[in-house]
Amino acid sequence: MPALQQLPAVGAVVDTWRALLTGPWRREMPLPLRHSRFLVVLHAAAGLADATGRIPGAPGNVALTDRLARSCGTRPETVVRILTAAATAGVLTEHAPGRYALTTTAVPDWTAALAHLHQGQTP
Repeated sequence: MPALQQLPAVGAVVDTWRALLTGPWRREMPLPLRHSRFLVVLHAAAGLADATGRIPGAPGNVALTDRLARSCGTRPETVVRILTAAATAGVLTEHAPGRYALTTTAVPDWTAALAHLHQGQTP
């Protein structure tokens, strides 16, 4: 029996957030963000969000970072860095530890997100 696929979330916040991410936000992003897993993780996070923009907990108590890491083909540590960078930019909020929500801000701070991702890396 084939597995049932979860339909993508739709709603005012999710739809607006996706439109911003694929339109004006993407055009304003620095190239290193566009050419990294940053966009992949953000799109995957939007796919998990409910209509109000909150990303609910997983069944079976699986951490959000583990779910995103599996769906994006990266490590959970990388996902944590990306989610924190997105929160630094203002496109996600962390309303509880490990619990995120999409935020539709007019002017994300992409340079702060990029600086957060490069923090602690050796050249």
